[in-house]
Amino acid sequence: MAEILGENHILEQEFLYFSRVLSGQCHELANALNIARELCGLHEDTLPRAREGHADAVEKLGSLAHRMQTQIDRSNAIVRTLSRFAHTAEGTRLACDVLERALFFAARQVRLRQAELQAVMPAGDVQQVECNPFLLQQAIHAGIELLLEGIGQSRRITAALKPDTAGAVVTLASADAFECNDAAPGLLAEITAMVQAAGGEVRETPECSGRLEFFIPCCRRGATAANSELGIPKGTGGGCDVS
Repeated sequence: MAEILGENHILEQEFLYFSRVLSGQCHELANALNIARELCGLHEDTLPRAREGHADAVEKLGSLAHRMQTQIDRSNAIVRTLSRFAHTAEGTRLACDVLERALFFAARQVRLRQAELQAVMPAGDVQQVECNPFLLQQAIHAGIELLLEGIGQSRRITAALKPDTAGAVVTLASADAFECNDAAPGLLAEITAMVQAAGGEVRETPECSGRLEFFIPCCRRGATAANSELGIPKGTGGGCDVS
């Protein structure tokens, strides 16, 4: 346990998380660009028939253009989120921004597990929190991965953020009862260490309640700000095929 809670171990885990995020999102970006390239090829193949006035070819061009725009939007979202991720340590203290980025990056693992990730965000303004946003984001991502290990037939994880009189509370919950495996205690200890190092505390764990709950205290100055500009993930996000 002492090693898990050690500063060197946390720094090593931060580096590994940073590497994993970049690797995963580069894969997603390459996937989107490859799909767009294939759609461009289909567009070129269809264009001669459209010029000849074939109605089905004209309709297909419209469909291809829409699907290419989808991949462009997907690529832009990845680049925009990675740019904000690069400035996490010096950036926002808004818990909603931190949660949204964690969900965006976790969406790939959720999708690969054929599960669903839902977000429940507060309406209106939220208090700024006093935390290390990079470590908090990492802990949320790790918490989602922990719940994925025990996910059952419902295939759904819900991430919720709610204001608290002294800060904000992040809750991660699976629709199924948590099944503790051999790796779970060690991962829970690491998540707890990350949350504490970020300036928060773990109030509930899956072993106790079937969910994870983190508390993050508000900034001492008591500032408030509007919800973030990032799109809130409504599902698993990520991939799109060319069919």
